[in-house]
Amino acid sequence: MRRSRVCAVCGAGLPRAGSARRRYCSDACRAAAYRDRQTSGRIIAIGVLTAEAEFTGDTEALRRLLCPECGQPVLPGGRRRRDARYCSGTCRTRTWRNRRSPSNNREEPRVVAVTSTRHQEPRNAAG
Repeated sequence: MRRSRVCAVCGAGLPRAGSARRRYCSDACRAAAYRDRQTSGRIIAIGVLTAEAEFTGDTEALRRLLCPECGQPVLPGGRRRRDARYCSGTCRTRTWRNRRSPSNNREEPRVVAVTSTRHQEPRNAAG
């Protein structure tokens, strides 16, 4: 009995007539797997650089590696600009709105709670 093989990205079945080395059902899945490998390599590199900067106390490196709005690591390159400063469009827009608002309407510094791997929800400073 022959075992059916599936795509490593989407889980669709692979054609029986294909090569035994084939791993992806289409060029789109192959490209998605490549982008995922590149992103995971950047995540590991950013983690190592961030840990090293925290250990040595290099605040300039931390400023370049972390989002100034939420403190999450910024992953430039790939689908993002090489000179990206913010982790997402949400943080970029939030910073722009805070900068644009009159100084008398500024909010108090927020205490944030991590709710996902990328975005954070504001929480009241009282607790």
